[in-house]
Amino acid sequence: MDAWQKLEIVSKVVAAILIPLTIAYLGNEVATANKQRDSETKFVEIATAILSKEPTAGQTQDSKNLRKWAVEVIDRFSGVPMPRETAEALIQTTALPQVGKAAVPTESQPDAPGTWGVVFGGDPTLDAAKFEVTKTAEKMGIGPGVIFRRSGSFRSVKVYVSRAEAEDAAGKARAVRPSAYVVNMSTWCPTSTEKGGYFECSAP
Repeated sequence: MDAWQKLEIVSKVVAAILIPLTIAYLGNEVATANKQRDSETKFVEIATAILSKEPTAGQTQDSKNLRKWAVEVIDRFSGVPMPRETAEALIQTTALPQVGKAAVPTESQPDAPGTWGVVFGGDPTLDAAKFEVTKTAEKMGIGPGVIFRRSGSFRSVKVYVSRAEAEDAAGKARAVRPSAYVVNMSTWCPTSTEKGGYFECSAP
Protein backbone atom coordinates (compact mmCIF):
# COMPACT_ATOMS: atom_id res chain seq x y z
CA MET A 1 0.00 0.00 0.00
CA ASP A 2 1.55 3.30 -1.11
CA ALA A 3 1.44 6.59 0.76
CA TRP A 4 -1.46 7.96 -1.30
CA GLN A 5 -3.66 4.99 -0.47
CA LYS A 6 -2.82 5.33 3.21
CA LEU A 7 -3.61 9.04 3.10
CA GLU A 8 -6.95 8.34 1.42
CA ILE A 9 -7.92 5.78 4.08
CA VAL A 10 -6.92 8.13 6.90
CA SER A 11 -8.90 10.98 5.29
CA LYS A 12 -12.02 8.82 5.04
CA VAL A 13 -11.72 7.75 8.68
CA VAL A 14 -11.25 11.34 9.84
CA ALA A 15 -14.20 12.49 7.72
CA ALA A 16 -16.40 9.71 9.09
CA ILE A 17 -15.67 10.91 12.62
CA LEU A 18 -15.61 14.68 12.16
CA ILE A 19 -18.58 15.19 9.83
CA PRO A 20 -21.22 13.75 12.23
CA LEU A 21 -19.66 15.69 15.12
CA THR A 22 -19.69 18.91 13.09
CA ILE A 23 -23.33 18.39 12.05
CA ALA A 24 -24.35 17.67 15.64
CA TYR A 25 -22.51 20.77 16.87
CA LEU A 26 -24.05 23.04 14.24
CA GLY A 27 -27.49 21.58 14.90
CA ASN A 28 -27.12 22.26 18.61
CA GLU A 29 -25.97 25.84 17.93
CA VAL A 30 -28.99 26.48 15.70
CA ALA A 31 -31.39 24.97 18.25
CA THR A 32 -29.87 27.07 21.03
CA ALA A 33 -30.15 30.24 18.96
CA ASN A 34 -33.78 29.49 18.07
CA LYS A 35 -34.63 28.82 21.71
CA GLN A 36 -33.00 32.10 22.72
CA ARG A 37 -34.98 34.01 20.08
CA ASP A 38 -38.22 32.38 21.22
CA SER A 39 -37.50 33.35 24.82
CA GLU A 40 -36.73 36.93 23.83
CA THR A 41 -39.94 37.17 21.77
CA LYS A 42 -42.03 36.01 24.73
CA PHE A 43 -40.45 38.58 27.04
CA VAL A 44 -41.23 41.30 24.50
CA GLU A 45 -44.86 40.13 24.28
CA ILE A 46 -45.28 40.26 28.07
CA ALA A 47 -43.62 43.69 28.24
CA THR A 48 -45.87 44.97 25.45
CA ALA A 49 -48.95 43.77 27.31
CA ILE A 50 -47.84 45.68 30.42
CA LEU A 51 -47.15 48.90 28.52
CA SER A 52 -50.39 48.68 26.52
CA LYS A 53 -52.32 49.64 29.66
CA GLU A 54 -52.64 53.30 30.58
CA PRO A 55 -50.60 54.30 33.67
CA THR A 56 -52.87 55.03 36.61
CA ALA A 57 -52.98 58.53 38.07
CA GLY A 58 -50.58 58.78 40.99
CA GLN A 59 -49.19 55.32 40.29
CA THR A 60 -47.01 53.76 42.97
CA GLN A 61 -43.29 53.13 42.73
CA ASP A 62 -43.98 49.41 42.25
CA SER A 63 -46.09 50.22 39.21
CA LYS A 64 -43.38 52.48 37.80
CA ASN A 65 -40.76 49.78 38.36
CA LEU A 66 -42.92 47.25 36.49
CA ARG A 67 -43.30 49.60 33.53
CA LYS A 68 -39.59 50.46 33.63
CA TRP A 69 -38.78 46.73 33.46
CA ALA A 70 -41.10 46.36 30.46
CA VAL A 71 -39.44 49.30 28.68
CA GLU A 72 -35.99 47.82 29.29
CA VAL A 73 -37.10 44.45 27.90
CA ILE A 74 -38.43 46.01 24.70
CA ASP A 75 -35.36 48.20 24.36
CA ARG A 76 -33.06 45.21 24.74
CA PHE A 77 -34.81 42.59 22.63
CA SER A 78 -36.80 44.46 19.98
CA GLY A 79 -33.70 45.45 18.02
CA VAL A 80 -34.80 49.11 17.83
CA PRO A 81 -33.39 51.37 20.58
CA MET A 82 -36.05 53.51 22.25
CA PRO A 83 -35.44 57.27 22.67
CA ARG A 84 -35.08 58.23 26.32
CA GLU A 85 -38.01 60.66 26.09
CA THR A 86 -40.27 57.89 24.74
CA ALA A 87 -39.17 55.46 27.43
CA GLU A 88 -39.87 58.00 30.17
CA ALA A 89 -43.30 58.77 28.71
CA LEU A 90 -44.23 55.08 28.66
CA ILE A 91 -43.24 54.74 32.30
CA GLN A 92 -44.98 57.89 33.51
CA THR A 93 -47.89 58.98 31.29
CA THR A 94 -48.65 57.05 28.11
CA ALA A 95 -49.44 53.57 26.85
CA LEU A 96 -48.36 51.70 23.75
CA PRO A 97 -50.93 51.89 20.94
CA GLN A 98 -53.08 48.82 20.37
CA VAL A 99 -52.10 47.30 17.02
CA GLY A 100 -54.38 44.32 17.00
CA LYS A 101 -55.98 41.64 19.14
CA ALA A 102 -54.35 38.24 19.59
CA ALA A 103 -56.36 35.16 18.78
CA VAL A 104 -58.07 33.68 21.81
CA PRO A 105 -57.18 30.04 22.61
CA THR A 106 -60.08 27.62 22.64
CA GLU A 107 -60.51 24.01 23.65
CA SER A 108 -60.49 23.00 19.97
CA GLN A 109 -57.33 25.06 19.41
CA PRO A 110 -55.30 24.58 22.59
CA ASP A 111 -52.11 25.83 20.98
CA ALA A 112 -53.59 28.94 19.32
CA PRO A 113 -51.77 32.21 20.09
CA GLY A 114 -52.75 33.60 23.46
CA THR A 115 -51.64 33.52 27.07
CA TRP A 116 -51.74 30.84 29.72
CA GLY A 117 -50.99 31.24 33.38
CA VAL A 118 -49.66 29.06 36.17
CA VAL A 119 -51.46 30.11 39.35
CA PHE A 120 -49.24 29.10 42.28
CA GLY A 121 -50.42 31.31 45.14
CA GLY A 122 -53.36 33.18 46.61
CA ASP A 123 -52.87 35.64 49.46
CA PRO A 124 -55.04 38.15 51.36
CA THR A 125 -52.36 40.87 51.23
CA LEU A 126 -50.24 42.39 48.47
CA ASP A 127 -47.02 42.08 50.50
CA ALA A 128 -47.50 38.34 50.87
CA ALA A 129 -48.12 38.00 47.14
CA LYS A 130 -44.96 39.99 46.35
CA PHE A 131 -42.97 37.44 48.32
CA GLU A 132 -44.63 34.63 46.34
CA VAL A 133 -43.89 36.06 42.87
CA THR A 134 -40.24 36.65 43.74
CA LYS A 135 -38.82 34.32 46.39
CA THR A 136 -41.23 31.40 45.99
CA ALA A 137 -41.15 31.62 42.18
CA GLU A 138 -37.34 31.64 42.29
CA LYS A 139 -37.41 28.52 44.46
CA MET A 140 -39.68 26.85 41.89
CA GLY A 141 -37.25 27.70 39.11
CA ILE A 142 -39.85 29.46 36.94
CA GLY A 143 -38.68 33.08 37.24
CA PRO A 144 -40.53 36.13 38.61
CA GLY A 145 -44.31 36.10 38.37
CA VAL A 146 -47.06 38.71 38.14
CA ILE A 147 -49.75 39.52 40.71
CA PHE A 148 -53.43 39.51 39.73
CA ARG A 149 -56.22 40.38 42.16
CA ARG A 150 -59.22 38.18 41.51
CA SER A 151 -62.26 37.46 43.67
CA GLY A 152 -60.72 39.42 46.55
CA SER A 153 -57.45 37.45 46.56
CA PHE A 154 -53.98 38.42 45.34
CA ARG A 155 -53.02 35.57 42.99
CA SER A 156 -49.43 34.80 42.08
CA VAL A 157 -49.23 33.93 38.39
CA LYS A 158 -46.51 33.12 35.88
CA VAL A 159 -47.73 33.95 32.37
CA TYR A 160 -46.73 32.06 29.20
CA VAL A 161 -47.69 32.34 25.56
CA SER A 162 -48.24 28.61 25.03
CA ARG A 163 -50.10 25.99 27.00
CA ALA A 164 -47.24 23.51 26.66
CA GLU A 165 -44.84 25.88 28.42
CA ALA A 166 -47.40 26.59 31.12
CA GLU A 167 -47.93 22.88 31.76
CA ASP A 168 -44.17 22.34 31.96
CA ALA A 169 -43.80 25.21 34.44
CA ALA A 170 -46.76 23.94 36.47
CA GLY A 171 -44.90 20.67 36.96
CA LYS A 172 -41.96 22.57 38.45
CA ALA A 173 -44.25 24.72 40.58
CA ARG A 174 -46.07 21.71 42.04
CA ALA A 175 -42.79 20.39 43.43
CA VAL A 176 -42.95 23.36 45.84
CA ARG A 177 -46.66 24.18 45.77
CA PRO A 178 -48.78 21.07 44.92
CA SER A 179 -51.90 23.22 44.48
CA ALA A 180 -50.50 25.09 41.45
CA TYR A 181 -52.72 24.92 38.37
CA VAL A 182 -52.90 26.15 34.76
CA VAL A 183 -55.50 28.65 33.53
CA ASN A 184 -56.45 30.19 30.20
CA MET A 185 -55.86 33.88 30.87
CA SER A 186 -58.45 34.94 28.28
CA THR A 187 -61.21 33.42 30.42
CA TRP A 188 -59.63 33.49 33.89
CA CYS A 189 -58.84 37.22 33.70
CA PRO A 190 -60.21 38.49 30.36
CA THR A 191 -59.58 42.15 31.16
CA SER A 192 -57.55 43.80 33.88
CA THR A 193 -56.56 47.21 35.17
CA GLU A 194 -53.04 48.00 36.35
CA LYS A 195 -52.95 49.07 39.97
CA GLY A 196 -50.06 49.68 42.33
CA GLY A 197 -47.88 46.62 41.76
CA TYR A 198 -50.65 44.28 40.56
CA PHE A 199 -53.44 43.85 38.01
CA GLU A 200 -57.11 43.98 39.04
CA CYS A 201 -59.15 41.42 37.09
CA SER A 202 -62.65 42.31 35.93
CA ALA A 203 -65.53 40.21 37.21
CA PRO A 204 -65.71 36.95 35.20
